[in-house]
Amino acid sequence: MASASSTTQLLLSALCPHQTPTSWESDRTWAQANWDDLTVRAIVLGLGPQLHRQIVDWRIAIPPRAAAKLSATYQAQAQRNAAIFRQLGDVLSTCAERGLRPIALKGVHLAALVYSDPALRPMNDIDLLFTPDELPAAEAMLEALGYSGKHKSPDVGVGVIKHTSTFRRSAAQSATPNPYLSPESDRTIEPHASLEESWFGLKVDITPGVRERAIEAGLGGHACRVLAREDLLLHVCVHFCFHLIMGAPSMVQLTDLLAVTRAGQINWSIFVERALDRRAAPYALAALTLAHDLLDAPVPADAVHELIEATPGALRRQIARLGLADVLRRTQQKPLRTIPQRIGRGFADRAETARWALDWRGRWEVWKTMFKIGSTDTWQLIARREA
Repeated sequence: MASASSTTQLLLSALCPHQTPTSWESDRTWAQANWDDLTVRAIVLGLGPQLHRQIVDWRIAIPPRAAAKLSATYQAQAQRNAAIFRQLGDVLSTCAERGLRPIALKGVHLAALVYSDPALRPMNDIDLLFTPDELPAAEAMLEALGYSGKHKSPDVGVGVIKHTSTFRRSAAQSATPNPYLSPESDRTIEPHASLEESWFGLKVDITPGVRERAIEAGLGGHACRVLAREDLLLHVCVHFCFHLIMGAPSMVQLTDLLAVTRAGQINWSIFVERALDRRAAPYALAALTLAHDLLDAPVPADAVHELIEATPGALRRQIARLGLADVLRRTQQKPLRTIPQRIGRGFADRAETARWALDWRGRWEVWKTMFKIGSTDTWQLIARREA
């Protein structure tokens, strides 16, 4: 029986642009991977719709139970995404009425304009970028549409500041542990004020200039702004890399990189220039390296070379060693059940985060968060228990 790692590798290789059904079936047979395991793993990782589409395009026969599961997953995702775009349309219409001009981010942009079929890109929320001045009006608009907001101070927990509020309609169900298995259609809306990724003091902000470079597009029949292609790729790169650092699910984000690079229309010189300008070269390098190695994403060697030259030596060597095992190790961690486990994970997560800092100053910013005990989620959990 194939291991989880080899099963995942098979799933990724099925999505590679130049893969053939004959070659892939030979690899599957050699790895002794059965279709039940492949199907379940694809669905859990959010890759079920993409595997279904590939099997259909290849016109290969697979066991009926596996085919039914993949088909049902694809159909459910198509229906869910259609509902999400209707939800987005209501918000965009109200934005237009109130003079708000958000930029649609990540899932809704990628599903509508980058993937060949919107159903191939699972989504768990709707991310919209507003200016800081627009944010109060945007939150008031969402409340007027029946959404309830939850706010969290950026000084609490791991220090995420790109958005400090989430909005959900009161009738919506609570989220499931795995967003790719959730039956919900009504999704959380996260109004962003920036694109800064931050985790335990490690920060990368690619926001400057993206609003001015945003382009007009149509999403679900409604006009909306989206990121310019180079900004989109840099955003996806940094977002994917921070998912690795955070230990968050990242397979869908990995296939986002393949989708964007395959779609083309990227001026690679401009992309590299912006990565260097925002001190994001190592994160772009790590993301594009993994996308190329695991999915055969079309990434120009010249661009990679420039990113390598701009990456500090120790971090460069760390990125060169990255592979699928590292992705699985970071994104498939056991749930935390006790306070000692939370404390241990906090230390381990900071150690992992510090490895991605550009210099000693960045590492110190990460470790300084250990001393802000009162602002940690673990401390607040202890305080609530004591109360």
